[in-house]
Amino acid sequence: MWKHGTVVPRICSLVLSILRSLVLNLPLTNEWPWLRDVITGPLEKNTFKPPKTPTKTAQQRGILHKVGRDGKGMAEQVLYIGIDLGTFRSVMVSSDSHEEEELTVIGTPKDPIARNFLKRDVLFGEEALKNRLALNLFRPLELGVIKDTQEDREFIAHFITHLIGLSDPEEYDRVVAVIGAPAEASYVDKTAIFDAAAGSVNAAMIISEPFAVAYALDMIEHTLVIDIGAGTADLCRVYGTIPGPDDQMHTGHAGDFIDREMIKNIQSKFNGAQITKDMARRWKEQYSFVGTHTPENPIMVDFSIDGKAMNLDITDCIQAACEAIVDPIVENVKQLISGSNPEYHDEFRRNMVLAGGGSGIKGLGAMIERRLSDMGDVNVHVVDDPVRLGAMGGLRLAMEVPEEMWSSLTLATR
Repeated sequence: MWKHGTVVPRICSLVLSILRSLVLNLPLTNEWPWLRDVITGPLEKNTFKPPKTPTKTAQQRGILHKVGRDGKGMAEQVLYIGIDLGTFRSVMVSSDSHEEEELTVIGTPKDPIARNFLKRDVLFGEEALKNRLALNLFRPLELGVIKDTQEDREFIAHFITHLIGLSDPEEYDRVVAVIGAPAEASYVDKTAIFDAAAGSVNAAMIISEPFAVAYALDMIEHTLVIDIGAGTADLCRVYGTIPGPDDQMHTGHAGDFIDREMIKNIQSKFNGAQITKDMARRWKEQYSFVGTHTPENPIMVDFSIDGKAMNLDITDCIQAACEAIVDPIVENVKQLISGSNPEYHDEFRRNMVLAGGGSGIKGLGAMIERRLSDMGDVNVHVVDDPVRLGAMGGLRLAMEVPEEMWSSLTLATR
């Protein structure tokens, strides 16, 4: 068993092992497995290996879509993501059925005590608002674009990384995303969004939000989309290809503008009225309307006047604020139609889509039709799901874009 010349060292080693086993109360056979065989006889291999625990596959854990473009599966697992990056609210949907809405707000602790209390350096969305007294709050988008500061560019990068992280991208070999941007986002804005996504995805594409809406609805043949968000109302001619700069316009007369007008109107009507932006936004989301859909009962709300609790009628204040966005939108619609190929004017007039959060204003579609009646027969279609539609269009485009097109998008490739 031992070769010549190794007897003494082996005996010394065995004696040391015996002493160590006695002191530490360890089985001697741990260090000298051959001794176990001498004492007990040879054992079958793998006798003491624990049974393997079956590992759940990603599909068994609830992931629904891990397929290649041929539908038969691929060695490389790809996750497709669509994002609607909004001034007030952003939405992320993915090919494995994740759907997340997040307020586009970021919070950082005000001081070390707040940092220890929150146990995080950055909070997002509703959680940031919930803890806003202990945080410095930032809204990195203004009028639909990233604010022009290094701090806000860093915050939007954190926010996009957070949104993508909600889709569990670590389960996949490759992640690609289509991100909706405002209709007239500049090259600088798009580059900033690309750079923000670069650390989380393998490839990204930036498209205009109105085009994403049209793509989700399968209405990309001679359609005019009016997408009213919080910061901007984006308008876009869509005719079977990705729109160019001349096909798109935007105006700042949108959701935030309505909030400001509502506050101004109420304070003009009721001297000393104390109204916050959040109060105005809640009333807008609950009661907004225009003259083509007036409510049966007056809109009565609670607020303070010089600290005194009041319940007052703000019906006319809401109507005037909501109708203030109509004329600028109508003027932009007329410019986009008149500037298009005359052979397709009729189709653009008949195929208008009203989308975004502002599409929820009661009667707005009918009022736009009325204001455009001097151009001929006009049809405005109001979407059913304004919140998720842009993100769904981005997801659909991500899954249908040819692979060679993705491979050429290297700006945001890791």
